[in-house]
Amino acid sequence: MQFVGIIIVTILLAFISTYPAFFNHSFKLTWDGPIHLWRFEAISDALRNGKLPPIVNFMGYGNVGEAFNGIYPWLTSLIFVIPRIIFTNKPLLALFVGFYLLNTLTILNAYLLVRKLSENYWIKIIGITLYQLNSYHMMLLYSRDAWGEALAYTFLPLVMLGCYLIWNNKKLGILHLSLGMGLIVNSHVISIILIIVLISIMEIYRVCLLKVTFKEFKYFILSRLLTIPSVIFTITNILNIIIKNAIKSPWKGFIVVDTWQSLQAMLQNKITIFNIGFVSFILLCILFILAIVTKSNGVWRKYIIGAGVAYFLTLNIVPLPTGISQSFIGTIQFAGRLLAIVMLLLTTGCVLFFKENIAKLNLRHISYFLMIFMSILTISTIRDCYHDIGNNSVNYVIDNNNYKKEISKSNGGYGDYMLVTKNRKPIFNETSIPQSIIISVKYNSITMKPKEKVSQIPFLIYKGIPYTVMINEKKQIIQTGKLIKVRAGDKVKIESNATWWNYACFTISILSLSIITIIVLYGECRWHGTGAI
Repeated sequence: MQFVGIIIVTILLAFISTYPAFFNHSFKLTWDGPIHLWRFEAISDALRNGKLPPIVNFMGYGNVGEAFNGIYPWLTSLIFVIPRIIFTNKPLLALFVGFYLLNTLTILNAYLLVRKLSENYWIKIIGITLYQLNSYHMMLLYSRDAWGEALAYTFLPLVMLGCYLIWNNKKLGILHLSLGMGLIVNSHVISIILIIVLISIMEIYRVCLLKVTFKEFKYFILSRLLTIPSVIFTITNILNIIIKNAIKSPWKGFIVVDTWQSLQAMLQNKITIFNIGFVSFILLCILFILAIVTKSNGVWRKYIIGAGVAYFLTLNIVPLPTGISQSFIGTIQFAGRLLAIVMLLLTTGCVLFFKENIAKLNLRHISYFLMIFMSILTISTIRDCYHDIGNNSVNYVIDNNNYKKEISKSNGGYGDYMLVTKNRKPIFNETSIPQSIIISVKYNSITMKPKEKVSQIPFLIYKGIPYTVMINEKKQIIQTGKLIKVRAGDKVKIESNATWWNYACFTISILSLSIITIIVLYGECRWHGTGAI
């Protein structure tokens, strides 16, 4: 019966986390939404035609051929792409299915973690509710439209589970850690930087306590080696672009969270400002104080203290060294991204705390209260965010009828991976861009002609990417890193397709992820067969 209960809770929490955003048969997008949706369109169109998408994007982003498919990981985005292929004429339904699957997978991964930490049914419910329904998670999904980060957040529990098993001399932890790391790399690059830093800090802590064994060290090395095949597609695409081309670097910064605004957002149940939500915040404060003042040696203390320290680092009350934004730390950009780590550590610490105090607390009542209260807050904050149209700088409301028209209005992502000159200046920008008329555009090609007196076509030609350029139906030899020169009235068609090594690396990554997933699921089923739910 407990297994059935977990299934019902999973279905229910995933629905509560998804349906309110689509309640009016429409969906609100902010800045990053159209960026992701154009990637999904290109990938789904390519796969629908039985091909991989090219590294560069012809659709969206000003139609200038930026290398979003090559630099931004997309393998885990198949969770959105496959529904888009199935529901060709119903893009909103495809998006709903994608979000529902994503939320379901987040809950299941959190469940895999918490059931290893505790065998108590009610503690598991508390753990998955806390990890799924916090405000930071809802912010990623529906306020920031940071879907790459949301995908990475989905797989963070696998990394923690892998580490936990390795620390307890369980060989299966190698596969959990490898799978989690591989899936995060294939979701969001900055998130993998954060998780590598987290694991490094935890291992340094264990070294200081003289707890690290040779077996543990060996298991971590094996997990990293096992990760390589699963990320080879994403990594080779990224390296192919950044090594061979001079491109605009992502901006650096470490923008901290305003403490007062974050507290106000929690009290008002808003997800427009970085915060973890009222319930999570209260739990963190209570457990952090207990962890500091208690004489208990409970394992939960180190996770809660880690969560508390990470949380304070996101706020503007902590003085930071000048120049930190231009250092390696500046690649994180937003200090609020540390809240993903906060929620991972808080969930782990909270589950272990309840496990240690199982005889002192009415866990059934706590789980009921937490699930009902956080569900109400989640429904309210998502609906609130949806009706907040006009209060953000960018808002688009899409439905099945205006889908492509609305996402075409955004210039989000324009210039992100622009080719630059020796002086690090973009070869063109929105104000200096040569004007052209687009005749047709597909996932792998674009046909255009210049306007009068325009002598260049505004399309990026990267080194290391195969292009076929036809001017007036005659094939032309082109120079990479430069704009294509034309005459008034010329009809230009530019085409690019995935290479053989794209297909080879894609096959290796998919096979690797599939095999590891099957072995992990087999191990989990065997563990389930021992009586643990």
